[in-house]
Amino acid sequence: MEIQNTTNSPQSGQAGTKRIEYIDALRGFTMFLVVVCHVSLFCFGVFGRGYTYVAFVLQVVMPLFFFISGFVMYKADMKWNVGQIVKFFKKKIPVLLITPFIFFAVYVFTYDKSMMEGLFEVGKFGYWFTFVLFVYYAIYVTVMSICRKWWVDIVLVLVGLCVYFVVWPGYKSYVPVPDDVLSLLSVDRWHHFIFFVLGILTRKHFKKVENLLEGKWFVMVCLLFYFLDNAFAKALPINGGVVLPFLSFTGIVIVFTFFRKNQAVFSKEHRLGRAMQFVGRRTLDIYLIHYFFLPENLTFVTVFKDHPMPVLEFLASSTVAIIVIVASLLVSNIIRLSPFLAHWLFGVKQVSN
Repeated sequence: MEIQNTTNSPQSGQAGTKRIEYIDALRGFTMFLVVVCHVSLFCFGVFGRGYTYVAFVLQVVMPLFFFISGFVMYKADMKWNVGQIVKFFKKKIPVLLITPFIFFAVYVFTYDKSMMEGLFEVGKFGYWFTFVLFVYYAIYVTVMSICRKWWVDIVLVLVGLCVYFVVWPGYKSYVPVPDDVLSLLSVDRWHHFIFFVLGILTRKHFKKVENLLEGKWFVMVCLLFYFLDNAFAKALPINGGVVLPFLSFTGIVIVFTFFRKNQAVFSKEHRLGRAMQFVGRRTLDIYLIHYFFLPENLTFVTVFKDHPMPVLEFLASSTVAIIVIVASLLVSNIIRLSPFLAHWLFGVKQVSN
């Protein structure tokens, strides 16, 4: 999915023909954080830990991933008629539903797991993301096809807020749907739709967002809210379901602003920028493959549990994550040797001779 731009400046808010480099780098950074969290959670076993960096990363990483998905989804000149909708889903169904199921099935077979257990488990052994993203696309396309332009933004926000609070664990019990069906559809993960909407609206009103980020107060307020709320979270008698989206929102603003302010570092002119952009363009590949390379039974490394030190924990997890990402990219490149597999597994455009 490409991000369009009219000028050589990556800050232009208009639709054009160039990718925004720091967005590709941001997507790569987010994929890196996902793998780092998976290493900490699934390999080092930090579930239920108190003081760990993972708790802070999880506040932002998946909302940020869906924010970026919404950002690159929006196309100003897209007309959502029947023909365009059919064409769109004809392209997305193989990549977001069929391919993940293939990798899910291979994973189940490889690690001798139960397919039915995985299908009726909210996380699908990790393969929930593309399915939920497909649901988001379906909701977005439905709203865009039935709403008039002048009030579509309001409808998207209202739908996003409704989805968030309806599927939140504290309110989900009121939904008259069997738990097995909710788990099969990964409904617990639908609450991120509001951040998908945020990404769409950011792209649509990019110039206004840039002006807001350049202002004197907005980013400062976001920084203060994020850090102060985390610092005094236990002392604030506020419902977590209400506060968490604001934490995620302010975290997204902070990370997005950092990449935008330092976009020169994340350009192709720098080695770091080239590496992060490459990872950003292969996020689907890494997401589908990396579960096969996550090491097991690293819980013997008890130092992180007995002596919590987030910096060392992050460095150790990052080292393993980089190895996992490199291995995943190697397998991805081998698969991509076949144009047929590259197209049908990863959505790579076929080049006609």
